[in-house]
Amino acid sequence: MHISESVVWQETNDSISIYHTESGKFRTLNETAAKIWLLVDGNPDRESVRTQLGLLYGSGNVALTGRIRIEVDRFINGMVEAGLFIEDDADRAGVPLAEGVAV
Repeated sequence: MHISESVVWQETNDSISIYHTESGKFRTLNETAAKIWLLVDGNPDRESVRTQLGLLYGSGNVALTGRIRIEVDRFINGMVEAGLFIEDDADRAGVPLAEGVAV
C-alpha cells in the first residue's frame, strides 16, 4: 500500500492538506486521520498501520483496540476508493469492506 503519485500533500501542525491532481479535489485531514496517513506513508501494509495506531490509542483495552482497527480500515478503504491510496489485492486479503470515511 502506498500514497498515489497523483497526490500532493503537506503536513501542518496537527493536520495534513491533500490535493488529488486527477480529481482536482482538496482535503484536510484531522489529527487522527493525519496520523493514519503518516503511518501509511512509512508502512507498506495495512496490518502494521492498524497495530501501531492500536498501540498508540488503545491503552491496552481490547475492545477499544478492536474499534480502532475497524476505523483504520474504514479510513484506508475510503482513501483507496478516492484514489488517494493504492493497494494491491494481496494487501486487502481478509479486510472487511467498511462504509464511509471521516476526514
